[in-house]
Amino acid sequence: MSQTYRLKRFTNVAILKQIHFPLLLEFFESDQRFRDFLVQRGLSLTADTEQFDYDELAKILMSPDVNTPDELLDALYFVDNLAEPDHYDRMLEECRARNIDLGPEDPSVEDLTLRLWLADPKILERIHAEQYRVRPKKFESYFTASENPPAFGQPSEATLSVLEGDLNRWFHTRKKGRGTRVFPFVKEDGVWFLIRHGQHIKRQGTMEQDGESGSVFFRPEKFDVLIYYPEKGELAIYANTKGERKTYCRYLGKHFFADSGFFCFDHPFPKYTLQTLIELGRKALICSDIEGIEQIRLYELHFSHNSDLRNWRMIRGDDVFAEMEANGPNLLDEDESIILLKAKFKVTFAGGKERTVVIEPPNIAAFDRESDNAIIHEWLDKRGFICIQDNQEPTHVEEADAVLAVS
Repeated sequence: MSQTYRLKRFTNVAILKQIHFPLLLEFFESDQRFRDFLVQRGLSLTADTEQFDYDELAKILMSPDVNTPDELLDALYFVDNLAEPDHYDRMLEECRARNIDLGPEDPSVEDLTLRLWLADPKILERIHAEQYRVRPKKFESYFTASENPPAFGQPSEATLSVLEGDLNRWFHTRKKGRGTRVFPFVKEDGVWFLIRHGQHIKRQGTMEQDGESGSVFFRPEKFDVLIYYPEKGELAIYANTKGERKTYCRYLGKHFFADSGFFCFDHPFPKYTLQTLIELGRKALICSDIEGIEQIRLYELHFSHNSDLRNWRMIRGDDVFAEMEANGPNLLDEDESIILLKAKFKVTFAGGKERTVVIEPPNIAAFDRESDNAIIHEWLDKRGFICIQDNQEPTHVEEADAVLAVS
């Protein structure tokens, strides 16, 4: 799956010359398609470092064309992006764990990255996935109907391979290409999956070296995030489309639990409720018992009357409760005709960082950063925003000991 092509190192002659020459040559000769492409573009892959044309190599890599092998673009993309000092220790750890020969001299970061790719490209792809930068995430949750979800751990490579095969075929039929990869990460709060896949082809205008207008076609990559909570039988999904979410429920159920209907997608169980805002008022914003959160305030609330979801209203302000007290409607009156549809909160974390959290029943939660997931859900659970399961009751904190968000 070819990436958006922006190389920093392999188009810089000075950096190319810093790479151990036999290793650089081995990289370009590791696949016959790489060698054939470079030769067709006029580069002589001589083993004589004095005769090797670094300028021509940089020029070729700077201007790929339709004949550039996708596998070469992939290799250059991962190697170029991970050849950073910040990743050195992580890559060195992988090399030592797999007894990868590092050569007689201490490798540079570029050398180390090339050696790791030549040994096993999947390792480098996994490290790249680990470095995936967090962006705003909107998770939708789907539960199993099973009262006692089976135990679950790290899936085997064989299982991941057949899962990737099914996902590849599905994305291919949606004109999003192949090359899907699934990266599992077992964490304390559950098993996280980063799923890398392609998006629809894009065309971008370019300015060619001769000054003429040109164009480049490329397939952007996308990372979807899935979290499976084994104790609850819950699969939380961040993906752009309903079709992708349904496909993930189907194939993860099929390959992990031998049941494509394991997760209830068409008729999902509710996870979130906003009724606690009516029942507790400001006390629902208490966070003094949540380590790492300093303050929470409600700044936007969507609601409707008499179940007319098409005719909804919104209250927005620095303090929605103050807005309601001044202008109505007062939700503390427990008006049974009011249906709460969506709530947006500003959460101040330890250190003063403020980020947004959105709750939209029955099963949607959105975060500025997916790493906020665990701490936010601790607050949601204790204040009763999460639908009660297993006879658990929300924890109420005495107002005298509470930290309330007041403008």
